[in-house]
Amino acid sequence: MNTRPIIAILLAATAVAGCAPDPPDVYSAGDAPPATLGVLPTTTVAAVGEDAPEVVVYPANGETVDVRSLDNSFVTPSPTPTLEIEAGTKVNWINGGRNDHNVLPVDESLTWGVERDAFAPGDTYAHVFDVPGVYPYYCSIHGNQDVGMVGAIIVTEPA
Repeated sequence: MNTRPIIAILLAATAVAGCAPDPPDVYSAGDAPPATLGVLPTTTVAAVGEDAPEVVVYPANGETVDVRSLDNSFVTPSPTPTLEIEAGTKVNWINGGRNDHNVLPVDESLTWGVERDAFAPGDTYAHVFDVPGVYPYYCSIHGNQDVGMVGAIIVTEPA
């Protein structure tokens, strides 16, 4: 009996089953946000010099806002993955999904963010945004800088 066709079918079925998409996010945080943010401006600071604009850094204000990292999306208190906060607010990312994630700023010159080895399911990461601007971020494991797990923090001057 020639078993090659049976083995080929079993291998193909195993390969297809192994490539199935992730199941829907299970964290009870509401509807998943859209998969893309569209074009967002990035924060840049001019070089130091006589003509450089003054950068105002605001102290921590005691406010904290949570962003949930689920299996395929970032979920904020707003209906989109874009979060608007006042300068001095701490953003607390919580990995509430089943997968490892990371949180990386699109602007690679910025020093905030957390890598995969420190952001497994159940882990948290926090950063105080103290300079007004727009800070897009993403998870490189489940997307890239433009699509997939993307979000943005819009930091405004305190009222």
